[in-house]
Amino acid sequence: MAIKVGNIPAFDQHPSIGIGLSVPFQSTATSGSDSVFNINYTTAEQIKYNIINYFLTSKGERVFNPTLGSNIRGYVFEPNDPSTLEILKKNIENDITLIFPMVKLQEIKTFSDPEYYNITVQIFYSVFSSLNEFVEFNMPL
Repeated sequence: MAIKVGNIPAFDQHPSIGIGLSVPFQSTATSGSDSVFNINYTTAEQIKYNIINYFLTSKGERVFNPTLGSNIRGYVFEPNDPSTLEILKKNIENDITLIFPMVKLQEIKTFSDPEYYNITVQIFYSVFSSLNEFVEFNMPL
């Protein structure tokens, strides 16, 4: 008789096999582990770090893949007003739906702090219809 596994990705069925690296890179050699970097063992965790990497990479930064990355660093010299934040949210939404089809976007929040010339972006999403994830990063203006 077949056993229904549910909505578990193929990579997550072997919990002792790493599928990617977390960001920022930190050496784990001092903790007694054999690995040099922190390793992700679940697909949902790796997707989170893929999203972070994608938005921290500018278009044209990768030599052999110049279309990889986002243009959110282009907002550095834009006015810090609500219309710019709406355009930024729309660009992030378009990037996520195009690049990460396995991610179901729930909400994007942007917070502007004119006193410190900073914008905080929070992305709320789910992966595989059961996991609620959250990514936050700051953009200095």
